[in-house]
Amino acid sequence: MLLTLPPRILLRDRFKLFHLSLALLCLFLNGCDGPTKEENVKSSPSQASDPAELVKSAVNKQETGAYDEAINILNQALEINAQFAPANYQKGLIYEEWDKREEALKEYKKAIEIDPAYDDARLGLASVYGKSVLNDLAVEQLLKVAETRKDDPEIHFKIALEYWYLQDIPKSANHYVRVIEIAPEHLQAHLNLISVYERMKNWGKAIEEIEIVKWLAGETQNQPAMNIAERKLKFIKGRMNLTEEEMKRKTEPPFN
Repeated sequence: MLLTLPPRILLRDRFKLFHLSLALLCLFLNGCDGPTKEENVKSSPSQASDPAELVKSAVNKQETGAYDEAINILNQALEINAQFAPANYQKGLIYEEWDKREEALKEYKKAIEIDPAYDDARLGLASVYGKSVLNDLAVEQLLKVAETRKDDPEIHFKIALEYWYLQDIPKSANHYVRVIEIAPEHLQAHLNLISVYERMKNWGKAIEEIEIVKWLAGETQNQPAMNIAERKLKFIKGRMNLTEEEMKRKTEPPFN
């Protein structure tokens, strides 16, 4: 004999079956209810209480070009600890990359105010000053960094460049020489020194640098550097024996 269930019981079981199917579908689709509270805390920088971790999160946003979000995260870090200089420094980097120079200067200066020994923030200041053609201010910051990084060739290279832009050629030469003392095979310093000695009309030193560049370029198979050195050699040889009057005629208008 076939047992027939009451309609109410059948309807209830169908309703349960529908909800079970819906739950399984949700699990298959990675959960309809969204992340758990714990997951939200891990994924939301606003819930973090460690300024260093917030800076890391901001760097990740910066790398994707999400500058507004990165700045907001760094502001959260500073709300937690207003004296956390790395947050100001990172804001400076973002604003500089964003080409917001006034904002970048403000943040770098704040980082230095908090930590006067913050060399990276001083390098940031020097970078923005250089881009703004405030080369004297850039040199000032770089020289302070050089006090603690005396044997860093790249610091002296930057100083030499800024002095070149300021047309203080002897000081530019001194710092390029310092670069080479620290790193004798610094090809770009040797290349730049050619132009510095050329400006000083120190032809002998210029030719010495040309020969060094040719040797280094040959060792590293750097053909562009070799080409520059060879062109410079021809140029200098064409001028080193000129009289003052002949030099003036060739280098000042009206050209003959």
